[in-house]
Amino acid sequence: MGAGGRMTEKEREKQELLSRAGAGEIFQHAPTDMPTFTLAQIKKAILPHCFQCWVIKSFCYVVYDLVIITSLMYAALVWFPALLSMQQLSACPLYWVMQSCIMNNIWVVAHECGHYAFSDYLLLDNMVRSSLSSCLALLLF
Repeated sequence: MGAGGRMTEKEREKQELLSRAGAGEIFQHAPTDMPTFTLAQIKKAILPHCFQCWVIKSFCYVVYDLVIITSLMYAALVWFPALLSMQQLSACPLYWVMQSCIMNNIWVVAHECGHYAFSDYLLLDNMVRSSLSSCLALLLF
């Protein structure tokens, strides 16, 4: 239900039809109705400050992620050898998950540089994208 008892008659009929239909019938049909909104209306609904690029803020995110990557790598190289073998077996997958999540952040920033969303400067976006992509390639291999 989800509407808290405020459903229209048409919504109630649709819910009853869905409850009577089997799972196979529900998933066979793709929605054919066009949405009632346009992409321009969605873009208008987003606040204007969301479209502004701040170089300092962008670089702060990059530095923040690089500091976390470095800290995690330091912990893995210095603290993991001191652990017992069974603790190392559990610590390594945890490290891999945490490090891959942060490296994914770096990849997202590099990807957005390709869309020129990092700053208002084309050359800076290209330089940051190349640098971050190269760093990721070196860290992964």
